[in-house]
Formats: sequence, structure tokens, C-alpha cells
Amino acid sequence: MDRKLNSLIFDFMKRDHREDSKRLNQKLSSSNDAGLVHKMPPIPFTGNIESMEKGNCVCLLGINPLWPAPGKIAHEIELKPAIDLIRKLHLGDKKSFDDYLATRLSYFYSGIANWRHFDKVGIGYSEHFFNGVDKRSVWNKNAFAMDVIPYFSRDATSLDRNRIVEQVSEDESLIQYQRILSSIISETEPLILHLNGSHAIQVVEKLYCEKPLTRQGAFGSQFGLRFGEAIINEIKVKVFAHNQFGYGRYNPTKKHWPEFARLWQNWINRK
Repeated sequence: MDRKLNSLIFDFMKRDHREDSKRLNQKLSSSNDAGLVHKMPPIPFTGNIESMEKGNCVCLLGINPLWPAPGKIAHEIELKPAIDLIRKLHLGDKKSFDDYLATRLSYFYSGIANWRHFDKVGIGYSEHFFNGVDKRSVWNKNAFAMDVIPYFSRDATSLDRNRIVEQVSEDESLIQYQRILSSIISETEPLILHLNGSHAIQVVEKLYCEKPLTRQGAFGSQFGLRFGEAIINEIKVKVFAHNQFGYGRYNPTKKHWPEFARLWQNWINRK
């Protein structure tokens, strides 16, 4: 991680995340409550961005981190330690920042990963885009994750798409976070920017695409499958996007990966 990116993340994590989340709760929801968790600091990235194969990796971009239900082990092994480290950072302990970064870099091999979430995409990456890896080892050198909104909530349904698209270029905390995203893209130069959900699609189209992403036939109509290109920090990256993985009529599941990958390869061959 270069000094500029380290400094960007340091400054972002030094922000008053309670005040930021309270303000964004009003700005990002028509009900004035987007459900963001005030006590939890935001997540700048997930995965070992330092070990990525430059030009041969994928950046997964989702909506926002999920706040686990009470009693889930993530509270003890990931969230409480993160809260404590950032609290110490705010008290002047700079070593706690290095310790916090280490937890984000080691996320996928330190026993804290939420595999129920990441296996859905890891299986697609390993079977259709990268050789010699499985659905979990692909995260070692070929995949990492970020979100449009880096603040936690229990339910993303209260996050208003249009308000997010507006605020990512107006609210100072989200502007700072976009600088981190742009810097990480510059460092890793991903082969694919994978947008999981319409919130990410609309934000990326607004900020980074010269023209809208192109819907892909019947899957484009039902699941929002679309492809295209974005330019982030002068880095051109191919974009693979769809509605959020789930179990509704318009939400794809892991069973759709083979057809998605086939359509992607056809699109690449036509480029």
C-alpha cells in the first residue's frame, strides 16, 4: 500500500463516524433514517489489496456492509475489535491504525470472513474467471471487496438509490471514501469491476462511466445484467453488473453464474 492510500484511509478513519452516520441517516433515506449503525466505524476495504495480482483481479462493489443479527459471532471476532481499535486511534494511538489495517488485509484468511456472503461470488470467480483457485482461495490474490456506502446497517432497503447517487459527490465523508476507492483501483488495476446491486450500478455510471452500461438480453431485463467500461483515476476497467444476489424474482443466484460468464465472454470477444 503506497503512502498516499495509507494517508487517505488514515484520514477517513479519523473522522467522527458517529456524526457522519447520523448525518447520512437523514440524507440517504426519504424517512430520515437509513438505519446506519452509529457505533460502528466504516469499512475502507475488505481483502488483501497488497497481494492482488495487478491487472488480474476483481473488485466486488456492493451496497454497504451488513450489521449482523444479535448473537452472531462476527460481533466478537470482527466488529468489537474494530470498534476498539478505531476508538484507540481517536485517542492518539497510531499503532492501532496499523493493527486495524492488518485486520482488513487478513480478512479472508484470519477466521473472520463471512463465507455465507462471499462464497456466492467466490464460486463464480473461481469457476469462470481465474484458474487454479477455489471459491475461497480466489480471495488471496484475485479478489477483494468494497461498498458504495462503507457504513453498516442491518437492512439496506432504507437506503434510497437516488439520494446515494446525489450524496456520493456532495457529502464530504462519501467524497473522501470515493478517493480511497479510486486510489485502490489505481493500485490494483482490476480486470473486472463487479457491481452487485442497482445502488452500485447507478453510482458507478454517474461518477465513472462515459456512457450507460449495456443490458444483456433476457438476463438484462430480469436480473439487470449489464456490461460496460468505467474510467477511474485514468484507469479503464471493464464492468460486470447485475441486481443484488438474492432469492427474489429479479435477483440472480449462484446458479446463474455459468450463463452470466458465457454472456460476459461473448461480450469480451466482440470488443
